[in-house]
Amino acid sequence: MGLYRIYRELHRVGTTTVGSGQDRNGHSSYIAACGTEDCGWSSSYDTYAAAMVAAQGHRCPVR
Repeated sequence: MGLYRIYRELHRVGTTTVGSGQDRNGHSSYIAACGTEDCGWSSSYDTYAAAMVAAQGHRCPVR
């Protein structure tokens, strides 16, 4: 299975990307992840609005 089936990008906020994907249980969820190389921050949310709030509030410590 290709990566495009696992994670689909919806919106980008600075260095953070919000997309839809499946969590570990196979349920659909929204994922906010920082794209900076050494940051490693990501989190999953039930709603798109919650993921957008997290993406807008993320302050990358690497930058």
